[in-house]
Amino acid sequence: MKEQLESNVITKYAAGLMENDERTQWEKWLQENPQFSTTVAIIQQQVAAMSLEPSVSNAIK
Repeated sequence: MKEQLESNVITKYAAGLMENDERTQWEKWLQENPQFSTTVAIIQQQVAAMSLEPSVSNAIK
């Protein structure tokens, strides 16, 4: 469960859905825990790729 919650926070950050204060706190934590920077970068790439993929409803039309 803890990993799922952490993943949700990373995904929220990667998608740009955090409020300014939340993002600032997250970025500070990430600077203090650089071992997670690769994981965050991978998730950011995946989120970016998802936004480039056509949606299923658009593909059917």
